[in-house]
Amino acid sequence: MKIVALAILVLVCGGGLGWAQEAGLPTARDASKPAKVPTPRDTIPLDRLKTLAARNAGAEFDPNRVITPHMPIGIRQEYPGGLRYQEGISYTFLVHSMKFAAMCRLGDGTIAMVGTGWVDGTTSEKRSCFISYSKNEGRTWSQPRLFHDGLERPQPVALGGQKLMLLPMDDDGFLAFSNDGGKSFTGKAMFPRLRNGKITYHKGSVLVEKDVVTAIFTAEVAPHGPTGWRAQSLVRRSRDQGRTWDEGYWFPPGWETSEGAIVRAADGALVVALRTAQPADYPSYSDHWRRLTTARSTDDGKTWTHRQVHFRYGKVHSDIIKLKDGRLLLTYAARMGELDGQMYHGIEAVVSRDHGRTWDWDKRFILFRWAMHQSMHSPCSLQLADGRILTLFLYHYGAQWGKKGVGGPGRTLGITSAVIWSTDPGKTVSAR
Repeated sequence: MKIVALAILVLVCGGGLGWAQEAGLPTARDASKPAKVPTPRDTIPLDRLKTLAARNAGAEFDPNRVITPHMPIGIRQEYPGGLRYQEGISYTFLVHSMKFAAMCRLGDGTIAMVGTGWVDGTTSEKRSCFISYSKNEGRTWSQPRLFHDGLERPQPVALGGQKLMLLPMDDDGFLAFSNDGGKSFTGKAMFPRLRNGKITYHKGSVLVEKDVVTAIFTAEVAPHGPTGWRAQSLVRRSRDQGRTWDEGYWFPPGWETSEGAIVRAADGALVVALRTAQPADYPSYSDHWRRLTTARSTDDGKTWTHRQVHFRYGKVHSDIIKLKDGRLLLTYAARMGELDGQMYHGIEAVVSRDHGRTWDWDKRFILFRWAMHQSMHSPCSLQLADGRILTLFLYHYGAQWGKKGVGGPGRTLGITSAVIWSTDPGKTVSAR
């Protein structure tokens, strides 16, 4: 029995004909005929294939590689009368547990991206902030360069030319400035608190108009409203390229909002998208249950109109940009989204054609889906030279069984990916 088993094993593993004859087994006769319908052809040349596929036995990529090879991804668009799909391009960054990627375009056209990741192992909470650049419209990225150790989450904000500001996305995070596109930073300091000493927290797209920088912040306040909401949003403005932040306007506390994004529409209005409390009759097991509010202001934030609360649950982390044709693009995380009556987790986007008064919700885009963990996080979008959109976003790997996460109990790994797609698939160049 052992000899037969060994012979079978050798045959399965590709043993020679001599082995089969020694084992006393007959050899099958090849009676095959040419197939009438061929299988799909493999057309990628070998030299190019070697640059796209991992070449070691463990299928890991070269440690000097920053992103995975580009891969096609199906992007769904809701549409009256039926669904529409486009073929986009996607890739994933190969930085260990990369989180909180944010990007902006410098004056020379280079895209600067700042993120965090584990670079000294996974046994501590210590992450490093790094900067990377793309000179070819997000197709490839330079080697990450570390510039700070810590848990802070700085957002790069382009101030014109090669001037760059790091705006903190954490409570009491640091503020820093660069005159050389992020090669060096100076003036590092804690972000200024409000006059009463309150800390303000920021997340979302920032508006830069010459020396004036405007952003949405949130501060902790006493519980209020039907849900006992503990935050209040405000517009904070700097008139010296981000060095001082004395001006601002609070949003009405009855809105029950917190962090958000801001943009200047083509008609001159300010448009915001704010994270909003869940309905009073809905639970809030975590902040994943929040939703979105959009509104317009024609007096730089003193009053707000066209306020709309969108969805009933599960949409957070807004980013708004103005496209070249004047439309607005809102990208957000769907931590509890819905497709065809099923809950899913992903990244979505929607366009406004009337300067933020209304949004094309019946034509929204589903950019990405992830079933394992609902902490979809921090999407940011940028329009490329050919009109397409580059969207970066964070999602998580979190295993429930066995040891939780890598490096300690309860830890989840961050994964950052990119999607290159189009708001008008028929009007831009091919994504290939």
